[in-house]
Amino acid sequence: MHARKSVPLGGVLFLMIIISACASPQKSGVGRGVPEGERVPETLAILPFENNSVTDPEKYEPLSRGLSAMLITDINQSQTALKVIERNKIAALLKEIALSQTGSVDESTAVRAGKILGAQSIAFGSFIVLGSSVRIDIRIINVETSELIMAESISGSNTAFMQLERDLAEKIANSLKVAFKPKTAPTRSPIDAALYFSRGVDAFDKGNGTEAKRLFQQCIDLDPSYKRQVDNIQGLQ
Repeated sequence: MHARKSVPLGGVLFLMIIISACASPQKSGVGRGVPEGERVPETLAILPFENNSVTDPEKYEPLSRGLSAMLITDINQSQTALKVIERNKIAALLKEIALSQTGSVDESTAVRAGKILGAQSIAFGSFIVLGSSVRIDIRIINVETSELIMAESISGSNTAFMQLERDLAEKIANSLKVAFKPKTAPTRSPIDAALYFSRGVDAFDKGNGTEAKRLFQQCIDLDPSYKRQVDNIQGLQ
């Protein structure tokens, strides 16, 4: 009888691993779920900002809607990966839940509004005009988890309001991991241009198209770069 030659145990294990790998190839990315905390929201709603101005607060109240309208335009027109809820849908919601009457938004109200709008994330905040300075605070909340995505503050001169708004739009985009490529460069113009635009938005929302056109034209006369913002107001004839 011939003695059997034993195969080293290490060699057997090696062969089994090779056979298993060949029989069941791994497909990269398939079946691998993304952890809930790492998912980036794909839809965003930006609510009007609360006016906490110390200097002539009534004068700057229109910026509440105007600032959010500017952010919606800049984020929408700079990339396609993130869907930003249309401003007119937000305006309709504000009337429905009477949010615009208080002018104040807390986290629970923001989450509620986001769910109604079908947004996965929602941005809300406030601004302060004090003399020649402007400060804008913003928070972004994950509507599904109530997790804080972003909390930022920016400040600067009121003669650079468009630059502040553009910087804020970029911070929003970065926090949601989407590209931000604005089509035009921001300009230095008096805050009055932003006010004319904002008052035009307010007049338009109230159904006064004639007054809205007049105010928008005054805005463009002061700073032609606002024309892109004016053109984005849906339904303006």
